Amino acid sequence: MSDLYRRERIERLLKELEYEITRGMMEGEIDETIGFRFYVPISKAIPDGVVACHFETRPVHRHHMALRDMEPRLKIVK
Repeated sequence: MSDLYRRERIERLLKELEYEITRGMMEGEIDETIGFRFYVPISKAIPDGVVACHFETRPVHRHHMALRDMEPRLKIVK
């Protein structure tokens, strides 16, 4: 499986997740606070380290939003 395929698949899944969360919250089906975390058991940047992955939703004031936070920002590492 190529790096590009994996990245595109992750971005597609994140967009789908964004849609489901937005729809669920707008329709009152899910709460505004959701948390999910997991750890990838190896890090290329830190010897004997892990990679912490966090996902969180929470209410914030509109002026705290930044446009750069509106898109997935993934990069391919080798």
